[in-house]
Amino acid sequence: MPVTLIKTIVFTIFFGLFFIGCYSQEIAKPAINDTAYDKWPYLKDPAITPDGKYITYTVYNASKKSDTVVLKKSKGGWEVKFADIYYSQFTSDSRRAVLIDTANTLYTILLGSAYFDKTLGVHYFKIPANGNGEWLAFKHVKKEDMVLVNFITKKEMIYSSVSDFCFSDDGRILLYVIDDPNCPGEQKIVWRNLEKRKDVIVWCGRRVESIFINGFPSVAVFITTDEAKNSKKIWYYKESSDMPVLLVDQNIFGSNREFALDNILKISADGKYVFFTVTKEEKINDRKSESSIVKIWSSQDPKLQLTEVSDLHKDRFGTMVIDVDSRRVTILREDNELILGSSVDDAMHLVERIPEEVDLEESIRNENFFSNFYIRSADGQLDMLLKFKGPHIAAISPNGKYIVYFDNEKSEYVSYEIASGKYRNITERINTSWYGYYFKDIRDRPRGIATWTKDDESVLIYDRFDIWMVDPNGIKDPVNITSGFGRQNNIIFYLGLATYSNRIVLKGQPLLLNAVSIDTKENGYYEKALGKDVAPKKLTMGNYIYQLIDNPYVMRNGIYPLKARDKDAFIVVRMNATEYPNFFYTGDFINFYPISTFQPEKSFNWYTTELHSWKTEEGEALQGVLYKPDDFDPKKKYPVIFHYYEKKSFELNDYLIPSYLNNGCNIDIPTYVSNGYLIFLPDINYVVGDPMTSTLSALTSAARYVERLPYVNKGRIGIGGCSFGGIQTNYLVTHTNIFSAAYSSSSMSDFVSAYGSITRGGKSLQAYFEPGGQGRMAGTLWQAPDMYIKNSAVFNADKAITPLLLMHTTNDGLCPFSQALELFMALRRLGKRVWLLEYTEGNHHIEGKSAVDFSIRLKQFFDYYLKGLPAPAWMGNLKL
Repeated sequence: MPVTLIKTIVFTIFFGLFFIGCYSQEIAKPAINDTAYDKWPYLKDPAITPDGKYITYTVYNASKKSDTVVLKKSKGGWEVKFADIYYSQFTSDSRRAVLIDTANTLYTILLGSAYFDKTLGVHYFKIPANGNGEWLAFKHVKKEDMVLVNFITKKEMIYSSVSDFCFSDDGRILLYVIDDPNCPGEQKIVWRNLEKRKDVIVWCGRRVESIFINGFPSVAVFITTDEAKNSKKIWYYKESSDMPVLLVDQNIFGSNREFALDNILKISADGKYVFFTVTKEEKINDRKSESSIVKIWSSQDPKLQLTEVSDLHKDRFGTMVIDVDSRRVTILREDNELILGSSVDDAMHLVERIPEEVDLEESIRNENFFSNFYIRSADGQLDMLLKFKGPHIAAISPNGKYIVYFDNEKSEYVSYEIASGKYRNITERINTSWYGYYFKDIRDRPRGIATWTKDDESVLIYDRFDIWMVDPNGIKDPVNITSGFGRQNNIIFYLGLATYSNRIVLKGQPLLLNAVSIDTKENGYYEKALGKDVAPKKLTMGNYIYQLIDNPYVMRNGIYPLKARDKDAFIVVRMNATEYPNFFYTGDFINFYPISTFQPEKSFNWYTTELHSWKTEEGEALQGVLYKPDDFDPKKKYPVIFHYYEKKSFELNDYLIPSYLNNGCNIDIPTYVSNGYLIFLPDINYVVGDPMTSTLSALTSAARYVERLPYVNKGRIGIGGCSFGGIQTNYLVTHTNIFSAAYSSSSMSDFVSAYGSITRGGKSLQAYFEPGGQGRMAGTLWQAPDMYIKNSAVFNADKAITPLLLMHTTNDGLCPFSQALELFMALRRLGKRVWLLEYTEGNHHIEGKSAVDFSIRLKQFFDYYLKGLPAPAWMGNLKL
């Protein structure tokens, strides 16, 4: 071979290697550290014009601590941005956007153009929610005037000395309060008909506290205050009336001066009912007085003494309603009651009553303190106790004809027909499970009621996977509207729009269904028309999170699609592990057009995720998520940290925003992966009554599986978790020696002592362990003392070998600090390697400087044991 050819080949090889090396150095991305955390934007507050053509959203910049509002065309190039905006709104004709910034500057933007108006010194503004988009009203910061702007005529009208104002939803009426020295009391309320340009003086007097107008107006209500008597009055005005009438004053309470009128909640759509709140001052019971030298604890107390003390001097609230025609006042909700639902006309209400002063946990698990349920009418004619008690799923039909509830004993849905008083089992002919997939290893919980069809003809109910249409009279045959497709394919279906639960759905109407695959974790949308016997039609399904409805395992669950008022046009959020959760526009849930295009992860050594499956020694199939860095090298040996909390495999497509700590007490996965760790999140299927044994089985089998991966350093595997995950960590380090290091945050170690403990919030921990509690012990301490001991880490502290870092806050309101101290003292006495970081700030989680401190120490801890880096001084003189 000629020398020149050899030189050419050598030069070519050298140049090629040099070029590759230089190119590799060029594209190498920095690892994530604390300087990167503020670089992540946060998107919020999406909105869409009624015609669906324009969209707005807000970008929060963490480093600048400011909001920027972005306005843009749904499918097009027009886009404008305004900094430091704290409120924005589209006009109902879809032509304009109105914004106000933190410097009190008002902007009016003509959508799709470069034109906008700017007004300085504006305190706040209001525009009608509906109508033709004609009107804007605002108040100045320093002037007591209101400016009314007509967008069509471009005229402005200034009203001096206006203290309050509001529009009707349709923009036809402007109601405002104005000072007038010629009016008795020097204050008046004006009803201005903007269409007819006609003013009516509704009221003259003084001390108008608030004004309200119903959505599509025929009536208004307002509150005045009598300073001399320190009492309020509620007045009612109907359009075209000569004068307002006094609806309610302090006299409704008679001689009882404990009660006082508080505020107006709403007016029914037909103007027939006015709902308002009242307050009652809590009397101090001498027996509970904070100045007493003794607290008397009694087994008859529905609430523990610590809770009773913390509740002293609390104002109590209730809700009342007045029938405008009869003037009858009805107590709709007392302080210890909840309104679970109302008919669309606000005439009928479903109310749950928790026995007065009972701890919420007591009301769930103690039959002596079970809740009662009532049907109450706004006119006061009906106040009926229903026959079911305790924790139940229950709903009222839109027209107020039925109450449907889940019978916990029979595991069936029952309807109560209000007019006839008849109870009917409406699902007894259906062979299915009504219990949900999530948390089924804690306690079976029904998925619940989805919505109703027109005239209360049918109720839609969720089973484990599918949706059924059921006759509340129990006559017509029930129909599985998703045709069993969910059960057949391990897909959970939910109604895909939030508006479905607030209104009726029509037969033949295409329903958007949210879907998630249990097996693959794919998420997306299907379509199904009521009344058509065909399987749901897939619109989109993939390795994304759009929204995981009711999923308790993922923090960032997405949002319901946001629909335009007048068109099938939607904003959705879409994300996966490598794609930031951006906003997208869609009209068909097949084609998605990006609205925001943020990619902060592209600037750093990010991560990828993989779904892995394995089996335990008992043959049980489990899943887990493996996180790898972008610069992953299959020839390297990586340390691994196992992180766990319930079923983490649903986080496969979750986008994790970097921070000092995950959820205020856990390792930040993006940071660790970016800095040379692999993270593995295994699922755990718990055995009720023996949850820690199933934890041990899942983690040891997962460790054996991961150890076999060729790129894993099997001698450098760590574990850790917070809260329930910390409880599991404590158990693992005292029952196996296969892990190299472990951390446990905000946890418990002794189920026996914890069972009898009271949190700093005054709550008993007994319900945590008993049936339905996350502790999953299935019974009381006396029913299973051996299992309580078996599942407690502290009783096996002498078996611990794994170095353990404990973190706990002094004032943890869920897991007492004594639980961490108990394990620390045991391990310290036994000469084990253990550290306890106690933070005096924070509760169950930490933030601010404490979070920064813990994140640094936690990483130093793992870097020492899993990477072999030098130990920090706070850990003392150690050897690996």
